[in-house]
Amino acid sequence: MVGNTREFGQSAVALLLVCAVPYAVAAEPAPPTAAAAATKSWGKLTSTDGKQAFALSGAEAVVGSDAATCQVVLADRTVSPQHAKLSFQEGTVTVEDLGSKLGTLAAGTMLKKGKPFRILQPMPLSFGALTLQFEFGERPALLPPTQAPAKPPKKGKAPPVAAPSKAGKPGPKSDSK
Repeated sequence: MVGNTREFGQSAVALLLVCAVPYAVAAEPAPPTAAAAATKSWGKLTSTDGKQAFALSGAEAVVGSDAATCQVVLADRTVSPQHAKLSFQEGTVTVEDLGSKLGTLAAGTMLKKGKPFRILQPMPLSFGALTLQFEFGERPALLPPTQAPAKPPKKGKAPPVAAPSKAGKPGPKSDSK
């Protein structure tokens, strides 16, 4: 009886394999190419009224009023032809002023020409008189500064140790009976 069960079990397995093969053979998805990776949006700029949104992809995106040279075109007389540049490299997003007349602000801080400012969290970016909200796209945002790991102690110094609490600690035992 055991032999019959085994033969039946093997036949059933063979039958299932024959039936499953046509459905199991499927082309695996192709790995992403460099061109496909470059088209992923790593960030987004949205106008404060929500009417305009610009997806940021590739290694960098120039913001300005010149449609021929900028990826993000802002039609405003306070925006320079090539006002600022947002860059994405190795998971890091930066914004840099390109010598604009009225300046670029990141979260209210005026940027210096040619000095990239690292963006660690979503924030408002101002180009001339226009303010757009920056949001991260298909990359995880870095930890906010409040959640960043603590710095290790300096060499040769032990980390501070909290003194034991006196509250709730039993007193010395006495042998009096």
